[in-house]
Amino acid sequence: MPALVLYAAFVLWPLASSIYYSMTDWDGIGQARWIGFANFERAFSDKIHLASYLHVSLYILGTLVFEVSFGLFMAVLLNSDRPGFATLRALFFSPVVLSMSAAGVLWTFVFDYRTGIVNAALTNLGLASWAQPWLSQPATALLCVMLVSGWKFAGLYMILFFAALRRIPRHLYEAARLEGAGAIWCFFKITLPLLKQNVLVAVLLAVTGGFAGFDLFFTMTDGQPYNSTEVPATWIMKQAFDNDQLGYGIALTVILTIVVCLISLVYLRYAERGHVVEY
Repeated sequence: MPALVLYAAFVLWPLASSIYYSMTDWDGIGQARWIGFANFERAFSDKIHLASYLHVSLYILGTLVFEVSFGLFMAVLLNSDRPGFATLRALFFSPVVLSMSAAGVLWTFVFDYRTGIVNAALTNLGLASWAQPWLSQPATALLCVMLVSGWKFAGLYMILFFAALRRIPRHLYEAARLEGAGAIWCFFKITLPLLKQNVLVAVLLAVTGGFAGFDLFFTMTDGQPYNSTEVPATWIMKQAFDNDQLGYGIALTVILTIVVCLISLVYLRYAERGHVVEY
C-alpha cells in the first residue's frame, strides 16, 4: 500500500493531470480553458512539430553510428590487459562524466566560424576553402550535434560492451584460431552473436535517449538555423514556456510519450523473439 500510494502520487496523478491539461488552453498561470482535442489537431498540422520528428530520427540514426557502433568498435579494440589499455579506456570514457550543457557550450566554441579550432586547423592545413559556419547552416548543424553526441556517449557504450566481452570464454577464440579463423571471422561469428542481447539493449537506450535529446540542441543550436535542428523536446520547450502555451506544450509531450512507448514496446517485442545464444 505505501508503494502504491507513492506511485499514484508521483506517476499516476501527474500523468492524469497532463492528459487533462493537454486538452486545455492554458498559459500555466491563469484559468485553464477546456478546448478538447484542438491542441492535438493543431499538433498534426504544425509543420515544425512534424519536421522535428524527422530531425530526431536522423539524430537517432547518427547516434547508432557514432555512439553504439563506435563504442562497440572501441570495446573490441581495447579488450586487452596490455599495459596502457586501462588508461585508454579511462580517457575514452572521460567525456561521459561531463554534463551535456557543458559539452554543448564547449563544442559551440570549437565549431565557431571565426575563432573555432576546426576552422583554424583547416586554415593552417591550407584548406581554408573548407572552413564553414558549421552551426549556422542547415547542411551541417545537425551533423555537428550528432558528432558531439557520439563524442559524449561512445565511451559509455564502450564500457557496457567491454563488460559483456569479459564474460565471453577465451577458449572459444582459441579454438577458432586453431582452425585458422582470423580476427574479422571471430568478430562476426563469435563476438557479435554473443553480444546480441547487449546490442539490443544499447540500441533501445540510444533510441529512447535520442527522443529525449534536448541539452545539446538547446546549447549548440537552439533548434536553428531555420528550425533545421528542431527536435520534439526543444519545440515543446519553446511552445510551453517561450510562447506561454503550456496546454499545447503538454499536448506535444503526450504525443511524444505515446510515440516513445509504442516504439519501445514494438522493439522489446522484437527483442523477445531473438534467439538467446548460450556460451
